[in-house]
Amino acid sequence: MSTLIVDNEIKLNKNNQPLSSHQASLSSKLSAKLPEKSPTKLPAETDNRRHIVLIGAGFAGIRCLEQLAKYSADRITLVDRNDYHFFPPLIYQVSAGFLASSDISYPLRRYISNYDNVRYRQGTLLSINPKDKTITLDTGEISYDRLIIAKGAETNYFGNQELAMHALPMKTIKDALSIRNHMLSQFNYAASLPVAEREPYLSIVIAGGGPSGVELAGVMSEIRRYTLHKEYPELLDNIGGITLVTADPVLLAPMSESSQQYTKLQMEKFRVDLIFSDPVKSYDGHMVTLQSGQTLHTHNLIWTAGVTCDFIQGLDTEDYGQGKRLLVDSHLSLINHNDIYALGDIALATHDEAYPKGHPQLGQVASSQGTYLGKYLSGKTDKAFHYKHSGDMAMIGRLTAVADINGSHLKGFIAWFAWVVIHILSLSTAKNRLATTWNWMVAFFTGKQSFRMSIEPHEDSFKLKKESKL
Repeated sequence: MSTLIVDNEIKLNKNNQPLSSHQASLSSKLSAKLPEKSPTKLPAETDNRRHIVLIGAGFAGIRCLEQLAKYSADRITLVDRNDYHFFPPLIYQVSAGFLASSDISYPLRRYISNYDNVRYRQGTLLSINPKDKTITLDTGEISYDRLIIAKGAETNYFGNQELAMHALPMKTIKDALSIRNHMLSQFNYAASLPVAEREPYLSIVIAGGGPSGVELAGVMSEIRRYTLHKEYPELLDNIGGITLVTADPVLLAPMSESSQQYTKLQMEKFRVDLIFSDPVKSYDGHMVTLQSGQTLHTHNLIWTAGVTCDFIQGLDTEDYGQGKRLLVDSHLSLINHNDIYALGDIALATHDEAYPKGHPQLGQVASSQGTYLGKYLSGKTDKAFHYKHSGDMAMIGRLTAVADINGSHLKGFIAWFAWVVIHILSLSTAKNRLATTWNWMVAFFTGKQSFRMSIEPHEDSFKLKKESKL
């Protein structure tokens, strides 16, 4: 076999072996057909347009981004530690295996792909330097002309480190998948135990009497009634109990008395034990101790009892109000920084006469604020922000819910139907709406959940990845 020499150079293949004359000729022909590479696009940092950095891709961040991308000529960088946007009101359905995580989430890079003036940067905010107009992430530093903080809130354990260590939070997609995997593992393990030893593994305690706690208790009750006896025949009738614990004297405290009473009756009908005005004091992974001294033996404490905000390094204590929320004016600008804005759970606006202590930390508020600020910064409005509450609703169980909408109190099937329609329409994309509708229909007509599988990454894979970075 002959070896090709061109211009006194021997042509080599990818294994550094000489090419034959035929191979070299074929390679030259293929190379000649390849199109020339287009010029490299200048990096965004060389763009002279005003730069808006938006931290957080929750309700507030996404709604603000939509308006800015539509109306503003500014350059926008979206920052979030997760590369997806998700729909928190349905996170409990992922925890229970009724929905897949992809049903309520969508990739951010795909979401912004139609916006020429938007870029995404993955990272966690570490600090802000208002003087130099820069932020520091765990992935580097970014300069800004205007900064929008919509990073949301975190699970509130009220300073109790024991709870933080042993309770199962339900705030993120990762939390929901952890709950699903944990509960399925507990059910499977309990099925292998003698009857007398099963109770702590099957019993579920939920802390928090708001919509998240009520909805999770309702869906877990459905699983207990319709699923466990079919899928776990080893358990017979010993399928554990569900206890809902709240520090409030009622369930769904922000809602009407009619909705509260109906919810209480339905929870009791679903055989959910209710404990009022008695918050969780401690939990060691085996026993829940309440403020009254009452104890509950369980290996499953799910925490939905509140949220809190974190202090951001670089901002002063004067920038914060009650609940570590950033104080903002009527245009949602920080009171001490006219080029920094705050939205959603982390913002505390006291200018609104209807909410002198600040707006509630709800998705509705975050969405409304995000839409407003996007229009305000794009010059589409110069009015002050005012929030109009649309109403509250909560799913209790199969074909039953409660809703307080514009002074009307709905309950039962009509409230359930309204809840389903509103939540489907509120999902971000058509893909999410179709997937959620389909999976709900399957669960509704068959009584079966499609995602009752415990799928966890192998610990060794994490170890290998971690060691490879060292």
